[in-house]
Amino acid sequence: MSFQVLPAEPSDIPDIVAVHQASWVNDPIIGRLMPDVEPKAKYDYEVNYYKNKFETRVLTGSVMHKVVETETGKLVAFAKWKYPYSLTPEQQGEKAKLDLGRSYPPGTNEKLYEQFFGRLDTLRKKYLDEEKDYFLHLLIVSPAYQRKGLGTMLIREGLAAADRDNTRTYIEASPMGLGLYKKFGWKEVDEIVIDMTPHGGNGMASEKCLMRQPGAGMV
Repeated sequence: MSFQVLPAEPSDIPDIVAVHQASWVNDPIIGRLMPDVEPKAKYDYEVNYYKNKFETRVLTGSVMHKVVETETGKLVAFAKWKYPYSLTPEQQGEKAKLDLGRSYPPGTNEKLYEQFFGRLDTLRKKYLDEEKDYFLHLLIVSPAYQRKGLGTMLIREGLAAADRDNTRTYIEASPMGLGLYKKFGWKEVDEIVIDMTPHGGNGMASEKCLMRQPGAGMV
């Protein structure tokens, strides 16, 4: 079985959502964001989320890659990077409108959403320079295809560009992916810790924030 990295396209959205949902279901934080949302409503929300990310790539520096089975073309992993970018004043105004009027489907744990993503936004503003730094925003691998090196393929795709530009790379990591990221030279700079008990979870859950200097670790 062989695999290849290709640019992701809007036509891949249904497959991206399927991998997304299968990969995050057991995450102690992400898995509790929509505990009571009907499956159809959750699917539609996530399709619209990725549709928006493709449509606004020029405003966010987003670069998206997929891994497919060479023989079948099946999408089995996906990464969403943010490459360094700058905007005109007009584009800055367009970007500022993106998060206005955000709504969630019924059954969403909105308190957890605001707590978790609010903290992520604060730390991104603290550590991430969008005009200079690379940011690995999402890395998801289908559970059936994990431990086959697909995450490594997607990481190398972005780090090669970052190292060519002699630029830092930021990432937010769950405990599951932390070991892999450290092999590539990322170092912890901060963390988010949330008591999941009020949200139907068990105890404390954490997300690490890491920064990689250009050329660090294995590539």
